[in-house]
This record gives sequence, structure tokens and C-alpha cells, in this order.
Amino acid sequence: MKREENQTVEYKESWHEKYLEWICGYANAKGGTLYIGIEDGTKKPVGVKNPNKLMEDIPNSIRNTMGIVADVALLKKQGKDVIRIIVKISPYPVSYHGGYFYRTGAVKMQLVGNALTDFILRKTNSSWDICRSSSGKRIGDCRFTVLCSHFLDQTGRRFEQSYFKSFGLADDEGYLTNAGALFADDSPIYQNRLFCTRWNGTDKSAGVMDSIDDKEYSGSVLSLFEYGKNFVKNNSRKMWHKLPARRVEFPEYPERAVEEAIANALIHRDYTNYGSEVHIDMYDDRLEVVSPGGMFDGGTPIQDRGDIRGIGSSRRNPLVADIFSRLDFAERRGSGLGKIMDAYSLPLSNADGRLPSFTSDTFFRAILPNMTYGLTKERLVAFAEREATPNSQTPNSRNHKSAVQVSRTSRPYKSTVQVSHTSHAVNVATAESRVGLVLSLLAKGELSLRELMQAVGLRNRPNFYSLYILPAFEMGCVEYTIPDRPKSRLQKYRLTDKGRAALSASAHQ
Repeated sequence: MKREENQTVEYKESWHEKYLEWICGYANAKGGTLYIGIEDGTKKPVGVKNPNKLMEDIPNSIRNTMGIVADVALLKKQGKDVIRIIVKISPYPVSYHGGYFYRTGAVKMQLVGNALTDFILRKTNSSWDICRSSSGKRIGDCRFTVLCSHFLDQTGRRFEQSYFKSFGLADDEGYLTNAGALFADDSPIYQNRLFCTRWNGTDKSAGVMDSIDDKEYSGSVLSLFEYGKNFVKNNSRKMWHKLPARRVEFPEYPERAVEEAIANALIHRDYTNYGSEVHIDMYDDRLEVVSPGGMFDGGTPIQDRGDIRGIGSSRRNPLVADIFSRLDFAERRGSGLGKIMDAYSLPLSNADGRLPSFTSDTFFRAILPNMTYGLTKERLVAFAEREATPNSQTPNSRNHKSAVQVSRTSRPYKSTVQVSHTSHAVNVATAESRVGLVLSLLAKGELSLRELMQAVGLRNRPNFYSLYILPAFEMGCVEYTIPDRPKSRLQKYRLTDKGRAALSASAHQ
């Protein structure tokens, strides 16, 4: 036998009843094979005693104690009797004498506490947020003013009573689910809290005064989202530099990256961990958003998985994720981490080409670097002026794939967007030409942000807004069609009188 022990293979010299725990672990994980009569270290067959009796006892023990059937066979290996037990993955949780075991790597562990709850929910194709809240509260027992307000802002519609059931916030009898309890103004879920700290220095023990600002929040999960964003904003600085056509801003953290990191932490945290909460820790050089619960699929830690963008969607709390997506606060299809990466590739902001990182164990941690930490004003000014020059080479374009992507199916304006054949970085023309393009498109009528992006052939919303829409706004050439609700999903853009005049003047030049 040459195969080494791994997650699906195990060798034992002789049979003991305790190995039923290993079989239970295989059934609950990915299945596996247990060989009896093979020396563990050398993988040399040593044989088993009373093979015929074991061939009767082992299958019966598996069936009687766990209710599953395994494929048990008697083999000859180098003239020795070896028993092979093949265990298939079980579609439902399997217990052995009341204990739930799980095979991970080359070890067997017993699942208890939060890990057991998570496991059972996954195995039963259920989730914590869809279960009825233990608070026993009904819809009428709580207020949902925060949810209703955000829903009206984003959709232009009132939150109807029937939505509680259709969105999974309440069950057929009107009792709140855990998702519904999270969105209540005065959430009855104790662990639904957010701790925010602005530390003094680059760690938690730097300087005489450990923290500069410290807040603890509770309430609706939507309120926590807003509290977290405001805390970061209030504890961040923003520098700027005036170019001939526009003002270039240098925030410490991209707003979209902060929003996605906080939303992901609140949406995907393990709410069965009653002794923990989401933390936002701000340091001089970075921002860390930490939430209870590792990778929901229980597999390899995220820091060992390679390309972040290639990680599939696995949602611990799908109902909560769905509500956040409906309100345009997070990505529904699991691309939130990619959006965080994109935000750091925004030209004219990230002078040093710094990128976020992620780690997971029993907690998930998003680490967002401060884009201006340690950089002089002179360095930032030089970068802004160089980046604004067409065909300039910058740290972003040399070392990182730009967040501005050109659609493969639509490149109608080759004069304003050029693709480098060597690095695939995108060199964007001057602000004036970008504004001119937006004005020419809006001359045909009102368009949404998505429609404008499709016409230009770009796919990154924050980047497109910063490079195309914002300069047009600053010049007074475009305006919202719904000015009272900037984030409405029905929002579109139109030309102002100044924009029409500018477009007309350009046409006569």
C-alpha cells in the first residue's frame, strides 16, 4: 500500500469499536475509505484476526449505531487478510451514540457548539436566518422603521406587510425569523452588535493612550451598517489636489471597499456564536473588519485559496444577504470581495498600489490598507499629475490589473479608451474628453448609470462614477432625475442647461 493517509483514506492495524467514530466522520464529511489490517506507518499489510467474524460484525455495528450502510469487503494484500470499508457521503447528519464526528484533513474531530449548529444547518439545506427567532416575537411586536426607510429610498415603494413573509422575515404564523429579528429596530438578538475602535498607532498597545475613539452599537443590522460606515468616515482623513480640470481626492480608504467589508461581516457572520460580535479596528496604517465564523464551506482558509475572484459564493445567511442586495448595499452573487479589490485599483487614488488581504480561521478578517499612510504630499501630487496624463505609466498600471475593464463585446469609443496589448492596463484619456463622451450620450435622452457604462464599455461602477460622472457633476453639466433620492434604483442622469450649451459649443468648434 503506497497511498498516504489523507482526508479520505485511513489505515489501522486492527479493528476497535472506536473506529466507528471515524466512519461517522467520513459520512458527515466527503466520504472515505478505512483499511483494517495495514500498519499505519509503513503501510505494510499485517492482516486481521477472525476476518469472517469481522465481516459480519462491522457492517452490523455501522447499521445499528448510525443507520447507514457501508461497503465492507475482504481483500488479500501480500497474502494477508485486509478489510476495506468504503463510506459514502451522507446527505443528512449522522451521529454515533449522540455525537457528531467530522473528518477534516487527516484527523477526526467531534463537532460541538457553533460548529455543530453550522454543520446541521448545512446538511439539512437550511440556514440560521430562516429559523424562527427564539425571542418569540411577532411582526407587530417590533418596529421596522430603518428597513422601511431604506426600502423606500432604494425602490421608491413602501414596504408592504406581505413583504415580511415573501422576504423570509416572518413565517406563516407571523413569528419573526432570525432574519426578521436582525432587521427589527430594537433587534432582540443580543449578539447582533458592532464594536468600533480607532487605535492609537499600528497595534493595540502603541502609545500611552491605547484608543482614540471607541464605540459600541446595537439595533437593526441596517443601523449597524450605517454606524460602521460613519465611524470609519469620522476617523479618516481625506487629502486632495487641484488639477486644471478637476480636484483629485486621496481618501485613506475607498468608500466602496469599506461598505462591502462591513456589509460582508454583518451578512456572513456566524450568529450562532453568542459570545462574539463584529469588530471594526482602525489603525494608523490599516482598517480591519472582523466577524465571527470562518469560511462557511468549512474548507481551506481563504488566505490559502489563491485568486480571491475565483472563490465561489457560499452564503451563511442567504435571507440577510438577499435584503442587503435588494437595498444595493452588497453583492448578491458572492462577488463582494472582488468589489473590494476593484475599489483599490481606482486610478488617481492608490498611489502606492496597495491591495487588501483576507484571512480566515474561526473568524473572518478583511484587512484594508490605508492608501495614504507614510506617503508625503509631494508624492501624492506627483502621482496625481502623472496618472492624469494620457499613456502615463504608474504603479497601478505597471504592477496591478486596473479595475477599469473594457468590455469584450462593446468598444465603441476607441479614441477615449485604449487597451495596452502587453499589460492589459487601461489608459484613460483626459477628464475633458470623458465628460464630453458622457454629454454626447445624454444628448439622446436620460440614461441610468448602468446604461452609460454599457455604452462606454466599462464595468466597474465606482471607477466609472469617479472618472466620468463626478467630473461632469462638478462642471455642472449633468444632474439627477431624482435629486431627492440619489441612491434610488430608478435614478438616471440628464443634461443641464450648462451641459447642453457645452455640447453645442463643442459641436461648432
